[in-house]
Amino acid sequence: MRKLLHPKWIILLNTLPTLALLALCLAQFNIIHTLLPPASVLVWQRLGLGLVVLAALALNYGLWQRRRGELLGVGYGMGALLAYVVVVFIAFSYADDIQPRVVPDWMVPTPPLLYLFTLLMPTLAHAMFVLIAAVTPEDQPQSTGLNFSLAFAVPVLWFVLIQLPTSSLAAGSESFWGRLWGLLYMGGLLSFLFFLTRAAYIIGMRREAGWGELGLLWKILVSLVLPLLGLAVNNGHLGRLTHDEQGIFGNFTSPWFYALAALNALLLCLPNSARPSWRLAQFVGRSALFGYTCYFFVVFLPFLPLAVVAIILIGLGFLMLAPLLLMMVHLRELTTDYDALRAYYSARVLTGAFLAGWAVLPLYVTAAYLHERATLHRALDYVYSPDYAETYHLDAEALGQTLQVVKQHKERRNDFFATSQVPYLSTYFNWLVLDNLTLSDAKITTLERVFLGRMQPDPWVRRGWTPPLPSTAVQLQRLSSTSTFDARQQAWVSWVNLDVANRNPSQRGTEYVTTLALPPGCWVGDYYLNIGRRREQGILAEQKTAAWVFAQIVNENSYRDPGLLTYAGPNAVSLKVYPVNGGEVRRTGVQLLHKEPFVLTVDGQRTVLGDTTQARPTAPVATPGREVAYVSGAAKKSLPLVQRKPYYHFLLDVSAGKAAQKADFKQRVLTVLQQTSAVGSPRFSLVNSYATPLPAGADWQQQLDAAPNQGGFYLDRAIRQTLVAARQNPAPTYPVLVVVTDTLPQAILPTDFADLSSAYPESDAFYVLAADGSLAAHSLRHEPGISLSDNPPLLAPTAVRAWPNARQAQAYLPDTDAAEVVLNPGRQPALPVGNVAAGRWQTGLLLRGQEQWQTLHPEVTEAERVPFIRASFRSRIMTPFTAYLALENDAQKAALSRKQEQVLDANAALDLDEKTTEVPIDEGALLLLLAGVGLGLLLKRGS
Repeated sequence: MRKLLHPKWIILLNTLPTLALLALCLAQFNIIHTLLPPASVLVWQRLGLGLVVLAALALNYGLWQRRRGELLGVGYGMGALLAYVVVVFIAFSYADDIQPRVVPDWMVPTPPLLYLFTLLMPTLAHAMFVLIAAVTPEDQPQSTGLNFSLAFAVPVLWFVLIQLPTSSLAAGSESFWGRLWGLLYMGGLLSFLFFLTRAAYIIGMRREAGWGELGLLWKILVSLVLPLLGLAVNNGHLGRLTHDEQGIFGNFTSPWFYALAALNALLLCLPNSARPSWRLAQFVGRSALFGYTCYFFVVFLPFLPLAVVAIILIGLGFLMLAPLLLMMVHLRELTTDYDALRAYYSARVLTGAFLAGWAVLPLYVTAAYLHERATLHRALDYVYSPDYAETYHLDAEALGQTLQVVKQHKERRNDFFATSQVPYLSTYFNWLVLDNLTLSDAKITTLERVFLGRMQPDPWVRRGWTPPLPSTAVQLQRLSSTSTFDARQQAWVSWVNLDVANRNPSQRGTEYVTTLALPPGCWVGDYYLNIGRRREQGILAEQKTAAWVFAQIVNENSYRDPGLLTYAGPNAVSLKVYPVNGGEVRRTGVQLLHKEPFVLTVDGQRTVLGDTTQARPTAPVATPGREVAYVSGAAKKSLPLVQRKPYYHFLLDVSAGKAAQKADFKQRVLTVLQQTSAVGSPRFSLVNSYATPLPAGADWQQQLDAAPNQGGFYLDRAIRQTLVAARQNPAPTYPVLVVVTDTLPQAILPTDFADLSSAYPESDAFYVLAADGSLAAHSLRHEPGISLSDNPPLLAPTAVRAWPNARQAQAYLPDTDAAEVVLNPGRQPALPVGNVAAGRWQTGLLLRGQEQWQTLHPEVTEAERVPFIRASFRSRIMTPFTAYLALENDAQKAALSRKQEQVLDANAALDLDEKTTEVPIDEGALLLLLAGVGLGLLLKRGS
C-alpha cells in the first residue's frame, strides 16, 4: 500500500477517471440540456467546474511532488478525501436539479450520479489508502484491536443517536437538518471505513510470533466464511428477502460463485511453500482468483455508504464489507508472494505471471460469451437473414443454453435492490453478445420453437408494456389533399392532410391510429405533424429506433407530442398521432410520390390524388440499368398472356415427435398423386428445424424414412425457400405447395407471405393434406395458419402475364388491372447515392427494387442494411427499414440520434427492449466496469 504514496497514482486514479466522468456527463448533458431549467444548468456548470478545478489542483500537486522527489503525505490524503466527499455530498444534495423530473428516464440510461459516484471511487479510495499508509508506519507498533473498536463504535453511536427524539437534535429548517445529518453520516462512514481498513492493513503487516494462527483464522473468516455467508444471504438460502431468481445485490445463484469462493479461500489460506516453483504456482493461482476478488470489490463499492445503516438495522450489514476486507487480504498475499519470489525470478517474469493468472477468469468469461454470441447470431442469421444456398447445422443444445442466459440477462429492473441480473457481467454480456440491444420475447419463443421443438412459450415470458388501444372517440374529422404534376420526373407529388379530433371533451392522452393503403409505385416522401402553433417536419429515422422512441414518449404519460409513420406491409403505411385530447383537433400530413392518379381511402373518407381526367396510359418505366421496372395496369395488359404448368411440391413434417406418422404421411401423398395428377413431376422437401429440398427424381419415401425427427416444424422457412427459388428462376412451371402434417397449429408460420407475392402470381393458395386425404386451402397473403372458407380448385388453370416477353420472361405477373413493380432477378439494383437525375420518384423505384432484392436474397440484408437505410435518409424516401417521426423538442431528437447509431451498429435481427418502462443499457456501463477492475489492478500494483 505504501507504493500508492508515489505521485504518479494521482494521474491514474484521479486525473483519468475525472476526465472519463466529465466526458460521460457531457455526452448526457448535450442530450438533455434543452430540457433543463436555468437552475439545473447552473448546477451542472458549477459541479463540472468544481471537478475540473479539483482535478487540476491534484494533478499540479502530484507533478510538483514528483519533481521534488517526495511522496504524497497526510495533507494530500486528508485534503483530497474531504474535498471529494464534499463534491459527492453536494451532488446528491442537488440530485433533483441534476436530473429533474422534466427529463424522462429513457433519455438518461445511466444516471449522472451513478457516473459521479463510481468514477470518483478511485480517487476516494486512493486518498484513504494514502492517509492510512501515511499515519501507519511499518516500523512502529500498531493496535489492531483499537482500530476495530473505533470502527464498530460508529454504528453503535449511530444506533444510540437514532433512538433520541429528533426534536432535541433538530436545529433550523428541515433542509438544514437533512444536510447536517447527511454530513454527520458521511463523516461517520469515513471514520468507520478508515479504522476498519486500517485494522485490516495492520493485520497484513503483522510479523510477531504467534500471530500466524490468528492470521490464519482471520484469512479463513474473510476469504471463506464471510463470502459464503454473504452469498447464502443474498440468494435467500438463510431466509427469503427477495423474489425468486433475484438477489439483494444481484443474481449470484450460479454454483460457480460458491466454487470460486471456496477455491479462492483455499489458495489464500494454504501455507506458503518454501520451494520457489511451488511458490510461483501459488502466486499464479492467487493471481487467477484475484479477478474474482476484484469483481466483488467493484460490485459492492456503491453499497459501502449503506454499510453502517445495514449493520444497525439488519445486523448482517458487515457482510457488505467482506469484499473490502478480502481485497486487503488478497493484495497482501500477492505482495508477500511477489517480494519472496524476487530472489528467484525477475520482475518481468513475475509481472507476466501475475497478468497471465489474472487474465484467466476474464478470458474464460469472454470466450464463453463469444461462443454464445456466435451460436446466437448463427441462429438469428438462419431464421431472419438466411442464405438459402447454404446448409446449416446448429448446436440446438448450446443455443438453448444461450437463450436461457439471454432470458436471465434481459430481465432488467429499476430497483436499487432485488435484481435477477448478474452485476456488470449482465452488462458485459449484453454488450458483447447482444450489441447493447436484446431479443424480444417473440423472437426467443420463435428460436426455441424452431430449434428445440418447444410448442408453448415458457412461463417466464414477460409481457412488456402495451400501449393503450386507440380510443373510438378519436376519429378522422377531415381528409384533404393537394396534388402537383412534376413534368421533370413525370410523376405526381401529393400532400394528404388529416385532421383528427377527439369527440370526448374529458378524455386525455388518447392515440390516433390508422392505415393508408397505397398502390404499387407510390412512395412516402415526407411527413409533418402540427405541434401547437408550429409545423414539425418528420425526421426520417431507422424504423425500430423510431418506433421505440415513439413508445417511450407515449409511455411517459406527460402528453408530449410524437407522430409516427411506418410501413405496415408492402403497400400500406401505419400512421400514429399522440396525444389527441378531448376537444382538440390535430393536423398531420403525408407527402406521396406516385406515377398515376389514384383514389386514397382513409377511415371511410376518400380523396383523389392527381388529376384522373388527364390520366393517360403509362408506358413501363425502368431504372437506367433495367434492374427494376414500373409496369402500369394499362401497360400490363399489353404483355403476352401465358398459362404455366403446375406441379406439386410436398412439404413433409419431420419435426420432433412425428416419427410414428411417417407411414401415414407417405400414404396420404400417394393417394393425392393417384387421385389428381399435376402436369409436372412432384417435388418434395423434408421440414423440421431445417428445410431440406430433395433432388428431382430422388426416392422421397426412402429419404423420409431416413430423416431424423427433431426440432420444430419450421414451415415458414420451407415455404419461403420454395417461393424464393421459384421467383429467382422464372419458368413455365410453378409449384403448388402441399403441407403434409397432422399438427398445423404447431407449425411456425408468419402473419403472411405478402412480401413474396411476386412468386405466386397464379394464386395465393397453398394446401394442407389432412389424414382423411382432404386438402384444405390456406392463404399466403393473410393468416396462413387459418384455412379459407372457400376452397379454391387445386389445379385450376390460371393465365398470367410474362414480363418482358414470353420467350425470355424475367417475371410473371397476375392478370389484373393493378400496376406492378417488377424486379429483374438476375440484376441487383444499385443503391442511389442521392436522388437520381430523373427525380425522387425514380429514386424510390430503385429503393423498392433493392428492397425486393433483399427479400429474395436475405443473406445480404446484414451487409447492406445500413447502406440501404442511409440511402433512404439521403433521398428522404421512406422504406420498410425507415420511418418518419415527428418530435416535440431537441432533447427527443438528440436521444433518437444516439439510439439510432447504436441500433445501426448492431445485428439487424436484434431488438430494442419491448418493456419500455425499463431503463435501457447504456454504453457507459462498460466503462464503469473497466474503471472498477482497473482500480483493483492499480491497488495490487501499488501494494
